[in-house]
Amino acid sequence: MVARLTIGVTGPDRRLPWAWWATRWQLRRHGVRALQLTPRRDRDLRACAGFVIGGGNDIDPAAYGGDVSLSPNADPERDRFELGVLDHAARHGLPVLGICRGAQLLNVHAGGTLFSDLRAQRVHTSNRGTLLPRKHVDVIAGTRLAQLLGATTTRVNSLHHQAVDLCGQGLAIVARDRDGIAQAIEADQPPLRVGVQWHPEYLLQREDQRRLFAGFVAACGAIAPTPSPAHPA
Repeated sequence: MVARLTIGVTGPDRRLPWAWWATRWQLRRHGVRALQLTPRRDRDLRACAGFVIGGGNDIDPAAYGGDVSLSPNADPERDRFELGVLDHAARHGLPVLGICRGAQLLNVHAGGTLFSDLRAQRVHTSNRGTLLPRKHVDVIAGTRLAQLLGATTTRVNSLHHQAVDLCGQGLAIVARDRDGIAQAIEADQPPLRVGVQWHPEYLLQREDQRRLFAGFVAACGAIAPTPSPAHPA
């Protein structure tokens, strides 16, 4: 168990923060202090040993050259804030776990693109969102994600209608569902940067998802945050 680490967890300013509460609980199970980060919560990122980029609204298609008419629920203010958090993580070599929207933003930050609307691409999988682990996902053997999960197949929940299209620099798709849609990405070089399209914070009953959080915390514990003379947010 890693003691007294602080991990930043991003989210929206609006709505009940269910994902924040669930993620904080997951991190506390591993002895970690979670720091809530939103566009209107001015926090010092230098205290954080890593970051969870949480789920939520669509990413503004203008950030990756997509069709702006397909994402009426975008939150550009949050996009700018979280891209700044990812800038900070990259400068200081800090681990990142992207969850759903967070995985997509991790890809956009690296110069990648997204499918703005997946509904037409789903044939074998459902367009109906669910918190239950009903979607089958195949993970490429030998990847960091497979090591973290301890498995090359898993069942996950699904709340998204966007996903990674073209990967950004230094990232690769490492898991897909039965329609071939990207379900996870990861960096090919340290530090740990993994994005999963599902919500592991709501899958406490699954050992592989608990292992994902444990491995992320361990990676954060291996890297001490580096002081910075300026606030990066």
